[in-house]
Amino acid sequence: MTVSADTSSARVVLIAGALDSAADAASIGRALATGFAGRGWDVALQRGRDAPPAAADALVAEVRALGRRAAVLDADLALEAEAAGLVAACGAALGRPACVVFHGVPAGADDAHTVCHASLAAALARNVTAPLALARALADATPDAARTDEALRACAIHVLDQALFHPAPGQLSHALMQAALNRASAALALSLAPKVRVAALVRGRAPHADDIATAACYLADAPGITGATLTVDGGEHLAVPPAAGPNEPRGRTP
Repeated sequence: MTVSADTSSARVVLIAGALDSAADAASIGRALATGFAGRGWDVALQRGRDAPPAAADALVAEVRALGRRAAVLDADLALEAEAAGLVAACGAALGRPACVVFHGVPAGADDAHTVCHASLAAALARNVTAPLALARALADATPDAARTDEALRACAIHVLDQALFHPAPGQLSHALMQAALNRASAALALSLAPKVRVAALVRGRAPHADDIATAACYLADAPGITGATLTVDGGEHLAVPPAAGPNEPRGRTP
């Protein structure tokens, strides 16, 4: 774990799943970290086993340059216990998170002919079980006083992609999990209220990563929004999906 040296009483955001080696996830992860830091948040970054170590260290330096504290927390999101433990690890490093942002990525390629229990289970663990465990841990860490004190309440944000609207034939498990997490976001909003708000944020190809970060920061500071899905894709969900190869997921953001 790497922690910056600065001290602060600012709110803390935990960003999970956005230091993936995929270029679009890494771009959004950077935008989320610097976007929250620029608005006065301290930032904890989950780093998976496949994430380049240098990328996390560079991002910590960027957050520190903005005058905020930062920590890198190593955890495998495919393991429920490690995902759930991130909230406590964040609390030990920076303080109790007021917001958790989860960004999922495709777990692997499959289609109607190759989908099986193994591919579904891998996608489920990484893209549904992990964010559910994070949201539950966030609720457990949020004090009961948050039921009556809005300032103590927390927020969980799930970043989805265009597979929610335009499933790619070669990413069947991924498309199913995007739909599952979208519905789970609404169910969690009911189950965890009023201590924790839960919202989904769907990205697309057209917006820049900064647009996604701006929307996430807005949701984190919008007490009246819970159980909702905000689409930030330049209208892509309204259009016929662009042609893609059999194994290419929809919704990559430049």
